[in-house]
Formats: sequence, C-alpha cells, structure tokens
Amino acid sequence: MPTVLALLHIVGCVLLAAVFFAPAGVPTLVHLLKGILREYSLVMLLPALLTALVAFWCAHVEVWKWLRWGTTVSALLVGVLAVWPAASAWRMARVNDIPLDLRAYLRPLVGARPLPSQTIRFAEVPGRELHADIFLPQGSPATPRPAVLYLHGGGWRGGERAYARAWADFFTAKGYVLISLDYRLFPPATGLSAPGDVKCGIRWVKDHAATYGVDPARLVLFGESAGGHLSMLAAYSAGDSRLPSSCGATGDTAVAAVISFYAPGDLVADAANNADTLEGFTGAPLEGHRELYELLSPIHHLGPRAPPTLLLHGGADSVVSPAASVAMDARLAQLGVPHALFTLPYAEHGFDIWDGGFGRQLARGRVGHFLQQYAPVE
Repeated sequence: MPTVLALLHIVGCVLLAAVFFAPAGVPTLVHLLKGILREYSLVMLLPALLTALVAFWCAHVEVWKWLRWGTTVSALLVGVLAVWPAASAWRMARVNDIPLDLRAYLRPLVGARPLPSQTIRFAEVPGRELHADIFLPQGSPATPRPAVLYLHGGGWRGGERAYARAWADFFTAKGYVLISLDYRLFPPATGLSAPGDVKCGIRWVKDHAATYGVDPARLVLFGESAGGHLSMLAAYSAGDSRLPSSCGATGDTAVAAVISFYAPGDLVADAANNADTLEGFTGAPLEGHRELYELLSPIHHLGPRAPPTLLLHGGADSVVSPAASVAMDARLAQLGVPHALFTLPYAEHGFDIWDGGFGRQLARGRVGHFLQQYAPVE
C-alpha cells in the first residue's frame, strides 16, 4: 500500500509539472490547464502538502529507498511551482503599487458578467453585418466622458465581442463607456478588411459620440491577442489610404491611446511560429508576399506621432512570443512615443481571462494607471 500511494503521488506531481511547463503546440485543453495552474498556482500547495505527508510516512515504513527520495523531491518541486507565480505577482504588485485581493483570488474562475446596455449595428459590409455592444456607466454625465473600444482575440478566426463583458464592470465603474466592436474573421482572408472594420467602428463612435455622452477626442483602443494586433494596426495607420475604412466612412479615425495585450506587432517575425494562421488571415504565405505582411504589421506604421501605448505580455506565453512586445517597446522608445511595457514573468497567453487571478488583478491595475494618465475621466 505505501508503495502504490507513493507512486501515485510521484506520477501526479510529474503530471502537474508537465502541464505547468507545457510547450507551444500542445492541445487546447492542456494549454488551458497550464494557464489556470499559473494563475492559481497556490492550489498546488495542496498536492505538495499531501505528497510531503506521503514522503514522511514512507520514511517510517518499509519501501524502496528511491520512493522516499522521489516523494520528497516531488513535494518540493510542486511546492516551488505553487509559490513562484504567486510570489512573482506579489512582487510586481508591490513595485507597481497595485493592490492584490486574496479574497477575489479565491472566487470562482468565471463569475457573473453584465449584459450590454444596448447592441447596435454600426455597419453592413460584404458578407455580414457588424455590431457593437455598448456598456454605459450609471448616471448621466455632466460632461462628455472617454470611451474604451474593445476588440476581442481569437487568432483572427474566432472569438466574439461578448468577451468584453469580462471587463465591463471595471471600465464602467471608473466612468468609461465600453464599446465592443465586431470585425470580420477568416475564412476567407480578412487581412485587408478587418483593420478597415475597426476604423469603420471608430468613425461610427465619433459620429454618434453625443448620443452616448462620449468625448470623441478621448477614445482608447483596447485589444487582446489578435484584437491587440488590430488595435495597434488601426491606431498607427490612421490616415493611411492603403488601409481605409471598410464602410466608406470618411473622416478622422485617430484615437487618444492604445492598449494591447499579448499581441504580435510584426507579422513577418510572427510567421516563423504561426505560418498557417497568418496565411489564413492574410490570404497568402510570407514567401513572395513580404510587402503584404509588412503592410499588416503595426510596427511598420509606427511614427513619432503615434498615440501613447500600453503593452502587456506574459513571460511564459507559448502562443505569441513575449519578444513581440519587446520589439514593439524598443521601436516605440526609439521614436519617443509615450509607452509602457508590463511583462508578467510567470504568465501564459490569456492570463487575464480568469476573474480573480493575480494576472487579471495586475492587468487591471496597470490599465487603470494608464487610462488615468492618457484618457482620464474628468
């Protein structure tokens, strides 16, 4: 019995470690579990403690010597994996003056999320209608207020505007209008149309700003993953005739600031690890179409007058390399554009999707500071 119990605990600890360090290309479920383990690493203290108790028991009964050492090492390994992400998050919170809430950490992974105040159709483009979910703060504003325009992730072929519900309470509680915009997904290829859909949405918000009490001069584009890429691309290419609004709307599509989470900024560089997806998005392989990939890369549209930008990325991201945001950070610094890069060393792709996780809490703190600086609610 002691031998079987010790073996089961060693195998369990090895499986936890394997998921914790899972590389790119693993099945979606494994990737999802990896993200949860890293965001809620403290739950691994329980198997670490149980394995430590088994190791203590094995030390006082007749078992193979290697089992005694194996259970001890396994308990130590899982214990370290349990503590490292949480300790890293608390250190970052202290350095950046962001409070972390342990009670929120212990809540369900995904809690109740608000429905939009209203949903409108902002454009009709070939193949579909484009809608926007609008989340309004309570009360009537005395003066126009800033708005955050949200673009969902999903690799340019999936996802939905309803993802914005995870952020709705945060923004509306601070007095921001949150507007989640549709954009076309592939297939067929949408590389040249999706940025135009975003610009169409920006123009619609500016044209109808008075209806929702929005200040058109204080719009912030906020996107996650593929949505982060489109946020940067639409913001940095404002006025570029090669990427026009897809609904024929004319006029200014400039924004006050950009927030991008774990997004590729250079599709040429990203093609090395994401060739199939990018070929679906652009409609062509990189070979022979480098100019197209550069046209659709935010980093190639950057100039000294680009809007202030906040970049957030997980240091353990196995979907979009952290090097993508590092390269954007370097280019923004070179051009003298106000910006900030916030890297969570332990975090995976999509670290902010779990309601109480430390990654979500840290991200909200950084986003709040950034908005207060560049698009404050008066």
